[in-house]
Amino acid sequence: MARRRTSKTGDLMTLTSDLSNPEAVAISDGLLAITGQALMSRDFPTFFKSFSLPHLITTFDAKRILRTEEDLEFVFNANCDYFAEKQVTDIVRKCMSADFDGPDTVKAMHVTHLMSGSQRIKDPFPSFSVLERQDGVWRVCKSDYAVNADYSLTTALLKLERGDDPKENNAT
Repeated sequence: MARRRTSKTGDLMTLTSDLSNPEAVAISDGLLAITGQALMSRDFPTFFKSFSLPHLITTFDAKRILRTEEDLEFVFNANCDYFAEKQVTDIVRKCMSADFDGPDTVKAMHVTHLMSGSQRIKDPFPSFSVLERQDGVWRVCKSDYAVNADYSLTTALLKLERGDDPKENNAT
């Protein structure tokens, strides 16, 4: 049975399901912390170390295989630009469920809250990720985000799909 607690915004958040593997949850939460901090500080080198390429990423309106570091950096910068525009001060992400699918693969679901001070700037959204241990390091190799076309991630993926130059990063 899942446990519930009140978040800092006063909403109830379901804590990790008792059916999850605690080690898998810790791996997911660790990557969420590293990548969240990298996004907030616009630290692409740290962010990049947490992902494998090629990287399959999907939203409701876009699907793209990121094959190069430049592709990933384009998407990273588009999200950072969006967070700056919306005055995001905190990215609150929590693994809600995770389990191993073999010794070197974790499948995990987390929920993201984008905060500007104590205000949520968008409704929270779930994401599903596949994490793989490669050369002893856990990395995200596939990401599915439950966001639509008005979110910066979808915009960036659609620009990449059209062949826009990732070096001309004007996605928001």
